[in-house]
Amino acid sequence: MRKQINFFVSDNNELKNKIIIYFEQFGLNLVEKNNDHLKFAHDSTLFDTWKANPLHWGSEITVLIKGNNIVTDFYIDNDAQMKTIEEETVWNTFIENFQIFITNGVDHNSKIDSAIIGNKKRRLRYIFWAFLGALIGCFLVIIYNKLTNSNSMISIFLIPIVATTFLTWKINFRKTKNAL
Repeated sequence: MRKQINFFVSDNNELKNKIIIYFEQFGLNLVEKNNDHLKFAHDSTLFDTWKANPLHWGSEITVLIKGNNIVTDFYIDNDAQMKTIEEETVWNTFIENFQIFITNGVDHNSKIDSAIIGNKKRRLRYIFWAFLGALIGCFLVIIYNKLTNSNSMISIFLIPIVATTFLTWKINFRKTKNAL
């Protein structure tokens, strides 16, 4: 996911320090600091898929400071993620809160915490759907093996295929339902 925001600040005193404080409180590391730009990152790992807090996924944020104008590029590595509405909500809330914090000095971390909690709750429901798909996949494997009188290893691939299909269907159904 990529997103860019551009906004104006009236007071740029201690601006770099405010930006550093904001991102570091969420575990993003300052990896590059120049006169007019800051770069923060959180490394991707194989376990990003299992992290319930999307703010801990691999990400890279570049902040360009041009006088009183701030241009921020957000790159979030969500290739191995479920890409749910709730995960997007967490990131969008984080990005909006950044802009509010830098322009007004007001911190709405409670909104971010609420979005993360909502994501965790919904994630459990998605895991249920994946589990249900795996159970149905197991049932289909048993039926397939009984009908063909074989214990083919190929049939074992039905389980993750059906589980993934159920999970994808539920995520897309929820996105379609919310779009209306």
